[in-house]
Amino acid sequence: MAPTLLWVGLGNMGRGMCRNIVEKGQLDSPLLIYNRSTERAEDLSSKLPVGKTEVVDSLAAAVPRADVIFTCVADDEAVRELFRAMLEDDDVKGKLFVDCSTIHPESTEAIARDVLASGAEFVAAPVFGAPAAAEAGQLIGVLAGPRASVDRAKPWFSGVMARTDIDLGGQPCGRASTLKVLGNTFVFNMVEQLAEAHVVAEKSGLGTHAVHQFVEALFPGPYAAYSTRMLTGDYHKRREPLFAVGLARKDARHAKNIAAAAGASIKTLELADAHFAMVREHCGESGDIAGIYGAARQEAGLKFENDAYFLQQRPPHQPLPKLSVASRTSSTSALECRWTIIFAMAQWYSIFIGLAVIVVLCVASWFLAPKGQNQVFVIPFPTPATGQSRRPYSAPTDVPLTTAAYRLWRSSLILSIVSCFLMWAITFLAQLNPLIVPKRSDLREKFLEH
Repeated sequence: MAPTLLWVGLGNMGRGMCRNIVEKGQLDSPLLIYNRSTERAEDLSSKLPVGKTEVVDSLAAAVPRADVIFTCVADDEAVRELFRAMLEDDDVKGKLFVDCSTIHPESTEAIARDVLASGAEFVAAPVFGAPAAAEAGQLIGVLAGPRASVDRAKPWFSGVMARTDIDLGGQPCGRASTLKVLGNTFVFNMVEQLAEAHVVAEKSGLGTHAVHQFVEALFPGPYAAYSTRMLTGDYHKRREPLFAVGLARKDARHAKNIAAAAGASIKTLELADAHFAMVREHCGESGDIAGIYGAARQEAGLKFENDAYFLQQRPPHQPLPKLSVASRTSSTSALECRWTIIFAMAQWYSIFIGLAVIVVLCVASWFLAPKGQNQVFVIPFPTPATGQSRRPYSAPTDVPLTTAAYRLWRSSLILSIVSCFLMWAITFLAQLNPLIVPKRSDLREKFLEH
C-alpha cells in the first residue's frame, strides 16, 4: 500500500509541486495539505480531482497521519519554526521528512540532526525551476541524505514533480542546499548580464530587439525567457513576483557566506545584490529579480519602467523607433518630445482612425449610390436567327434592375470595403503589434522563465 503523504507550504513553487504529486503520484489515499493560510489550501484543493486531497487545519492533526512529509517554505527561520512544531509530536519514528526549501546548508544540517534524533528520516531536496516549471512537472531536484532515505524519496521527483534529479545520496544533507544556493547565483548573474546588455543596446542605438534576437539564437531557455520578461515590462507590471527579490537577497547572502567560509569569493554576485536592493526599494515586496533591468536603467539615466517595448521589437529592416520619452537623454528638446508623443499616439490609435474612415465610406456608399429607380440593366441575348448578340438597347431584352438588386450591389460594395479594412488591420497588428499583447499559456515556454 502506498504511503500517506502530507504537503506543507503552498507558495509559488509548492502549489505546482503539490498538484503533480496528486495527478502523477499514484496515491492510494488523499494527499494531506497544510498551509498557514487555510484559504489558499482550500482553493488549490477545489481545483484538483475530488477525493484526491484533504485540507488539514493544524500540523498536530496532520503529522501523525502521514508517512512522508514534504515541506517547501520561504526561508531558514520559517523552516526551523516549522520543524520545531512538527517534531513536538513524539510519534514521528519511521516517518520521512523531505524539505524542498532553499536555505543555508548549516540550517539544513541542524534540522537533519533534529529529525534523525527523533527517530525519523530526513532528505534535503531543493529544486531548480520557475513556478511554471513546477506546474509542468519540469523541475530539477537535488536530493541529499542517507542513501536509503534518498531512494525512498525519489519516486516523487523524476516523472512526477521533476524532469530529472541530481542524486547526492549518501552525502551530507547540506550538500544539496549548497548546490541549490550556488546554482541560484548562476541565475542572478544571467539576469544581471541581460539587463546591462539591454540598457547599453538601447542607449547606443543598437536597440533591444537585436540583443533579444542574439539571445534567442545562442542562449535559448532561461536567458531568452528572462529577456522577454524584461522587454515586455513584466518585471514592473507583475503583482506577485515569480522570484521575489527578498528571497534572492537571502540566497545571495547565503552564497557569499558559503564562499567566505571556504576561503573564496563570488565577486560577480556583489553587483547583482546591489541591484536587488534597488529593486526592493523601488517595488517593495512585489519586486522580482528581473527588476535588475529597471535598476540598471536607472543607473544609466533612464526610467525604471520601460515603456517602449513593442516599437523596439520591430523587425530590423524598419526604422529605429523613437517612442519612449523615458528612454531619451536629458538633452532632448521639449518640441521633439511633444512630436514623439504625437507619433506614439498616432501609432496606438491608427486602428480606430482607420475604422472611422471605413464607417464614413460605408455610409456614403449606402446613401449616395443609385437607388434603382428608372435604372435599366441591359442583358444582351443572341437572336435565334443569326446567333449575333442583340444591341444593348434592344427593348425585348432590357431588364429593369430593381431596388432590391441595387441594395445587393451596395451591400457588396460595403462588404468589400470592410474586408479590405480587416485585412489591413490584421496585417498591421501582426507586424507592429501596438495594441495586443498575446497571452501565452504554453507551459513549456513558461517554465523556461527561471
